[in-house]
Amino acid sequence: MTASTLTHRDAEFLKAVADGRVELTASSEPHVYVDGLSCCDQFGARLLIHAGLVRRVPGTGARIPARLTDAGREALL
Repeated sequence: MTASTLTHRDAEFLKAVADGRVELTASSEPHVYVDGLSCCDQFGARLLIHAGLVRRVPGTGARIPARLTDAGREALL
């Protein structure tokens, strides 16, 4: 994915990840939380995760912080 293929919603989600506002559950199909609330576009968020733009910070717990990958940072440029 590149900046030209991201939707506005995708880009805003990636910006929220970059700002440290996104958490994921540890499941293979993670539930996504933005600012502590369930993300309204779980499907879209999971597509970005599976595309390798977002990853979980290693750790345990009910909710784990999300971080951009190098590809995710590049997609925002």
